[in-house]
Amino acid sequence: QKNRLNTQLTQEKVNRKPLGMAFVTFQNESITAIILKDFNACKCHGCHCRREPRSSAFSDKLQTHNWTVSYAPDPHNVYWLV
Repeated sequence: QKNRLNTQLTQEKVNRKPLGMAFVTFQNESITAIILKDFNACKCHGCHCRREPRSSAFSDKLQTHNWTVSYAPDPHNVYWLV
């Protein structure tokens, strides 16, 4: 029992490493499209020819300038650790 719990604890610690990604769910597809378009408005082949997406007090700390925003893959194509 103790060995099993230690093994389980080790696995949990390994899974705590940040993956650098997140899945976000919106109310509907139209809101999703607006957010995606707004966020990626400044991505015009690497130049900043359009406006920047709206920032918040947390943008610098979260380094949103380094984010890539896209539609998520189909859930069946994601390896979910349980």
